[in-house]
Amino acid sequence: MTDTLYIAAADSSDRDKENADFVCTGKNDQDVFQEALDRIYQPINGEIRGGKIFLAPGNYRIDAFPRRNSNGRAAVMSKAVSNRFAHIGILFAGSERTESTVIQITKEAYDSVGENESCSLFATEGHNGNHHIFRDIYVTVYDDRKNIICFDGRFMGSLGMRRCKCLCETRGNYSSVKSPLPVEGFIAFMGTYGSNNMFEYKWEFCQAEGFGQGFAVGAEHLLLNKCAALFGRYGLTVNNYEQPRGVYAHPITILKFIDEANAFLWKFALNKYKQCVNAYNTSFEAVPHWLALGKRLSFEERPGDYCGHIDYVANQGYFTENDPAQPFWEKGSGINFETVNNTHKKVCTSAERRGYAANIGQEVFDTDLKKKLIFTGEGWFDMLGNPAE
Repeated sequence: MTDTLYIAAADSSDRDKENADFVCTGKNDQDVFQEALDRIYQPINGEIRGGKIFLAPGNYRIDAFPRRNSNGRAAVMSKAVSNRFAHIGILFAGSERTESTVIQITKEAYDSVGENESCSLFATEGHNGNHHIFRDIYVTVYDDRKNIICFDGRFMGSLGMRRCKCLCETRGNYSSVKSPLPVEGFIAFMGTYGSNNMFEYKWEFCQAEGFGQGFAVGAEHLLLNKCAALFGRYGLTVNNYEQPRGVYAHPITILKFIDEANAFLWKFALNKYKQCVNAYNTSFEAVPHWLALGKRLSFEERPGDYCGHIDYVANQGYFTENDPAQPFWEKGSGINFETVNNTHKKVCTSAERRGYAANIGQEVFDTDLKKKLIFTGEGWFDMLGNPAE
């Protein structure tokens, strides 16, 4: 037995096929993935140790979702068994940095998904403490009208993602919107239930194009670093899935997120724990003809459920200036956040201040009025509580 396995595609090179433990046929390749994954759980010297599965460059076809857990069906499903430490590590990786390892969810698989069911590419049979890492995998999906999740972390003990990309084949683009919008249950990356067992819960350099939710982040201790979502319904949502055994009180940290040409800004779903979400150096291309489809800015389903810090810049598309008048929150949401449009000056004229989409708690020194002002959500006031025009 070995803890490292190699898979080649039907169109991989002859050399890759010769060196592979498994060679796919280009039909129902999910079954080959599953066979390799099942072997990872076979004991070595009496102990389950986890392991690594490497995919050679090539095109792999997913034609069915034959496995099932309580959330729905899946193409490839890891097990809930573990070792004496209550966790094992599993790496599923493509060819590094080349975007040459492509997994295609075909029309045949897409058409098999019922209207009221959810199917996943990668999932887990039940809740466990195991650590899953996916790296350098490029996923394409036939269309966007079905509840399909590419990387479904809900039952995983922890989920690490690096340089993975999910692409809807019928997505829109900067100049052309996709109407109707992708269904909300069409998701590229979905988080875990719970606190991820203190292991890696980091998503880096990942991208989603044309999804109902590009990044459905949740649980806690997640670090999201330089990821991008484009041409969809939501680029990012927070805890927007039922967490029957979830823990979602501790922080989520988002660095340099790129949100471009999505119909909605961010959605913060119900959370009774007052979770802290911090997002730094976020950029939005709030393209008007995309936002016209959604008609919503960022919002909390129940205002006050979250706290934290969000700073951002926003424009209306490429070759346009960052806009100080672009708001982030709907009125009433974000009341416990420090929200900063990074184009806003700390010291400004009255005319400049009036042109800002101000955020609750924002402070400026107005050089015309010669006083410091604070924005309360209802207007600007000086430190004595007097309104300022």
